[in-house]
Amino acid sequence: MRKLISLFIILTACSGSVLAQATDSIADLSADSSSDSKTQILNGHRFPSTSYMRSAFVSTSVQADLGFGATSILTLPGIPVGEYEILSFTGQLVYVDLDVQYQQRFTPWLAMFFSAKMAGRVGSDMSTILADGVNTLAGGDIGWLVRIKETEKFMLSGSVRITNIRGNFINVPEYFEEIINNEPYPSVIKQVPGLAAGFGLRSAYAFNPTYGLQFNLGYQFGETLERGPSQSYFAGSILGDIDFNPKQEVPVGFALGYALSTSPVLVMNDGGAANLFLFKIDYTGSNDFELGLQFNMYSTYLKSIDDNAFVKKVMLGFRFYF
Repeated sequence: MRKLISLFIILTACSGSVLAQATDSIADLSADSSSDSKTQILNGHRFPSTSYMRSAFVSTSVQADLGFGATSILTLPGIPVGEYEILSFTGQLVYVDLDVQYQQRFTPWLAMFFSAKMAGRVGSDMSTILADGVNTLAGGDIGWLVRIKETEKFMLSGSVRITNIRGNFINVPEYFEEIINNEPYPSVIKQVPGLAAGFGLRSAYAFNPTYGLQFNLGYQFGETLERGPSQSYFAGSILGDIDFNPKQEVPVGFALGYALSTSPVLVMNDGGAANLFLFKIDYTGSNDFELGLQFNMYSTYLKSIDDNAFVKKVMLGFRFYF
């Protein structure tokens, strides 16, 4: 699988160079006014960008999302040693996220994108650090975005991408369990790479200049962060938004959405799926950039408590168009 993915990356780089030279001549063939706009506009409606939903629009832009959050109060079970239980704590887990993506438009129907991601989860005090460990992810993805269909109100695009993420997990309770279970090579630190390839669909529909709707579907197959057999990953999301700028001349927009994802970026090495609700306040008064504050709330499974945890995050998002 790694050989096929390496071949894909080489072909991506080579074809990107060729397309860059052919951009000007192919772009002249397009007569779509909305495709020529550098921002995300259909039927007079401007669509917002969010951290967990990628845009269907083929444009050149750079996007950055910085987030911080925490769980509700958790009761972390201890390690069973015979009839006793040690290292049982109550506390919170803190989350930090950073995601930067650059997208380059070659033609009105084709763009290439790549991103860098970092995510971390750590206890808010020494007791929860000992119980849940220190968990970090770093990596990114590279791929193509292809416009499939566009009308006055509707946009549909498809994407293919390669994702490479490395997980670093410091887990003291798991280390003690390995010693107790006579594992031949117990380790308190585990570094696990995860390489996956997949495809997706992205769509946008503008009811009028004020109201819009976006939808994403994604599938990937690749390595897990549990040093086990490869598996499939799914993600789906829907987002509705309202922009007060066209009619009320107030440069503010609101967006409300839902996402279901098994991506390691959300669930790390705990497995399962995350059910995420998001709300965003966006500045809509510029055609050159976006600026918004996003609030995320989701539930996800944590092995350290053997139960679902409720996570709340605040994310600051920027996107600049070129």
